[in-house]
Amino acid sequence: MDRTFRQIYLVMMLVVSLMFGGLAIEVFAQPKAEEDPEVRMGREAAQEIERTLRIVNDAALVERVNRIGQEIAAIANASEIPITWGIQKKSQFQYTFKVVDDKDVNAFSLPGGFIYVNKGLLDYVQSDHELAAVLAHEIAHAAHHHLLRLGQENEKINRRVTLPTLLVMVLSGAPARDLSNVMMGVQLYQIAKLNGFTQEAEVDADRAAILYLMQTKYNPVGMLTFMERLARDEARRPERQLGIFRTHPPSRERAQAMLNLFRELNIPVNRRAVARILPVELREKTVQDRNLVEVYLDSVPVFAPADRDGQPSAERARQISERLDSLLNDGIQMFDIRLSSDKRTVVARNHPILTIEPEDAALYGKSMQELAEQVSNAIKRALWNELIQRAY
Repeated sequence: MDRTFRQIYLVMMLVVSLMFGGLAIEVFAQPKAEEDPEVRMGREAAQEIERTLRIVNDAALVERVNRIGQEIAAIANASEIPITWGIQKKSQFQYTFKVVDDKDVNAFSLPGGFIYVNKGLLDYVQSDHELAAVLAHEIAHAAHHHLLRLGQENEKINRRVTLPTLLVMVLSGAPARDLSNVMMGVQLYQIAKLNGFTQEAEVDADRAAILYLMQTKYNPVGMLTFMERLARDEARRPERQLGIFRTHPPSRERAQAMLNLFRELNIPVNRRAVARILPVELREKTVQDRNLVEVYLDSVPVFAPADRDGQPSAERARQISERLDSLLNDGIQMFDIRLSSDKRTVVARNHPILTIEPEDAALYGKSMQELAEQVSNAIKRALWNELIQRAY
């Protein structure tokens, strides 16, 4: 899913092989062949590229990818998912999944169900839900025959534009320099057209992946959190104007399209269920030589309660963390956080998160209202930080 030029090169080489190997015609011309020509092409391509890739044999990593991948592959083989771009031809592939020793956040598929996942991507995903989303996306590329369709489109461009243009230039006796310039323009046109098609393929694969995931135990929202994180990280890198060389829609646009689809399909969006978003943690802290436990929200210190009436700080902190965690799962926002009428209880949607006690005020040398406002502001700050990250 990563937009690397190595992947662009791979796709272009496969398109060329599709064109000159005549696979686009052969798939339909030889239905009784012993081996599906699309599978054969993918297998041969896999053998070729594995000469340059380092395949990971770590049993745990391979088992995780294969187990999740095969669950989704079974759905893809059995389901009739609407295709927005590709070839409407039902194929039941025997999918294979391999892990590549590469730190890039990337995965790609070859025709016939050969899926490769970089180790860097496995380090990047934050749950099996997110990994399942990536695998479902790559499976959709194979199931919807995207590279086969790309080969057909490339053949059309060559037949309708490239070859006629070359023939006219040669027959007209055009100088070599003019011929070179014209062919450069034709090649740029070809790249622009094909990359436009690959972006349509990405949109189709995103939608199909979500429909696959809805039929599994994996939460489709994992695809959204993965894409939002990609968009955030892209925004932090120097911008590259890819223009006609862009093979994928911007991650930000893809994330928004997913949100729109979730609304259309009535899929609830709970990001915390699939990713490490706004984690609530407990950490030890010393205040005035007293050993306390402090509640943290996404690395923002919230509050370390004092011991009170035989209830140690650790127990009070645990109760606060559980209430806060539950409310976060319900989707509380900044505007939900406020103080109750007594000005010492922090609430969200009328549910108490914590109440400042006299022992807390005495320990920190502040009024109960001051401490309550401090806690409220800390929670709001953590919620704001997370909102800004999602804004890319």
